[in-house]
Amino acid sequence: MNISIPLWFLLAISSLAQRISGFDINCNSNVAVYWGQNSGASGSLPYQKPLGAYCDDDNVDVILLSFLYILKGAGGYPVLNFANICDYSKNTSVPVFPGTELMHCSDMGADIKHCQSKGKIVLLSIGGATAQLNSDADTFSKQVWDLFMEGSSPYRPFDDAIIDGVDLDFEQSSQMDLIQFANNMNQFYKTGTRKYYLTSAPQCPYPDANLGKLLSQAHVDMAFIQFYNSGWCDNSKYGLPHWPESMNYYMWDEAWHNGSFANPNIKLYVGAMAGTGAGNPSSYVAPDFFTRELKELQGNHSESFGGAMMWDMSWAYGATPNYAASAKQALMPGSKCASGGS
Repeated sequence: MNISIPLWFLLAISSLAQRISGFDINCNSNVAVYWGQNSGASGSLPYQKPLGAYCDDDNVDVILLSFLYILKGAGGYPVLNFANICDYSKNTSVPVFPGTELMHCSDMGADIKHCQSKGKIVLLSIGGATAQLNSDADTFSKQVWDLFMEGSSPYRPFDDAIIDGVDLDFEQSSQMDLIQFANNMNQFYKTGTRKYYLTSAPQCPYPDANLGKLLSQAHVDMAFIQFYNSGWCDNSKYGLPHWPESMNYYMWDEAWHNGSFANPNIKLYVGAMAGTGAGNPSSYVAPDFFTRELKELQGNHSESFGGAMMWDMSWAYGATPNYAASAKQALMPGSKCASGGS
C-alpha cells in the first residue's frame, strides 16, 4: 500500500527538527540577538532580564553578549559592561578582580551554560559605539582566549563557562590590528575541543569603513550587517526604486558571489532595530515590514543569506509583538541548510 505524505507535513517536520537541534551555521533561518545593554529602558520598557531568562525560547539561535568595550583597562585587562545585569560602574557591589576593572559575573556563567544546553551559541561582542579600542592584537587575543575560552587564567569573568566565540562590532577606527587579532583567534580555535566562531557587525554601506578589510583578509564566519543608523541603506529604504545598490544587501550578496570575502562561505545576516528607540527612529521598520524583507532576501539569496540579527533583546522581548519571534516564524518555512561548513 502506497502512503502519500503531504508536502506541508514534511516541511513542518523538517522545520521542527531544525529548531530542536539548535544552531546550524549552514542554515539560512537563524536569528541572532544582542543582549546586555538594556536599551529598552530608554523607551520605558521593562529592564532586560538576566541572560538565562531567554535561553528556553527557541526563536533565538545566537546570543551576542554586549559588550567588552575597553580592550585594555586597569592592570592591562579588558573591561565589560552589561548594564543592569553586571556593571561595576553603576553597582559597586559587583565584584572585580584585584588590580583590574574586570568584573566577575558568576551568574552569567551559569546562564551561558544553560543557553548552550538549549542549542544556542553565545558570543562575546567586542566594541560598541563608545568602545576604547586600545590594545595590541597579540596580547588581547591571548587574553580573550584565556579569560573566556579554553585558555588558563586566575581571572575568569564567567567562571568555567566557555563562550562560543567573539564578535567584532568596531564602529570606529582601531589602534589594534584587526586582521592579526582575527588570525590569532582562528589559530586558538584550532587548538580547542569545540567549534568556535568569529563574527563581525559591519555597517550596511559596502565595504564597511572599519571592518571591510577584516572581512576581505581574515576568516569570519558570520557578518551581522547593521541595516540601521546608516541612512540610505537602512531597512526603512528597502524596496524603494532609488535604494542604491551600492548600499544594500544586493551588493553584499554580489561580493559574496565574486569571492570578495576571505571566507567564501561566510553567512550574511540582515540586522534591524527591534524597537523605535533602539537607534535612529527613522531606521526602524515594523515586524510585518521586516518579515516581508527577510522572506524575499532569503528566497532570492539563499546561499549567502544566514538569517536575521536584531538590536537588542530588551526591545525584541519588551515590545509587542515579539520581534525575534516574528522573524523566526517568517524564516522557518523557507529554511534551507547547505552541506559543508564555514
